[in-house]
Amino acid sequence: DIAEIIQETRLPVYLKGVLTVNDALQAKALGAAGIIVSNHGGRILDGVPTSIEMLPLIRQAVGKDMVILCDSGIRRGSDVFKAIALGANSVLLGRPVIYALATAGAMGVAHCLRLLKDELQLTMALTGCGNINDITLDKIRLP
Repeated sequence: DIAEIIQETRLPVYLKGVLTVNDALQAKALGAAGIIVSNHGGRILDGVPTSIEMLPLIRQAVGKDMVILCDSGIRRGSDVFKAIALGANSVLLGRPVIYALATAGAMGVAHCLRLLKDELQLTMALTGCGNINDITLDKIRLP
């Protein structure tokens, strides 16, 4: 079905819920524009690996040309930094924005996004990164 959808549209198709190297390679083979590495907030099955754990393995497998977005567990600017260092092109936000919206409406969302931006910029400054392209794997410590 995915191959047919990709063939029938001119829109870029991104596949969400990719959490294994095999699924990522299959998405690439089908011609997906990109993938979203996600465990859907960890609510699917107890013991599923986190997105951040699988991200570097998936990036290594699909190469540098495929767009990878990452979600699940992005709560701070330093989480954005780590995801980019581990191979994500960008991140997606869920709960922080929803909580901010529920708490303070549109102004809450604006404040939430500003905090994330400020935290990311501070993390970049503390690691010597002048721009997003400077964020590399050697800037973080892996367990």
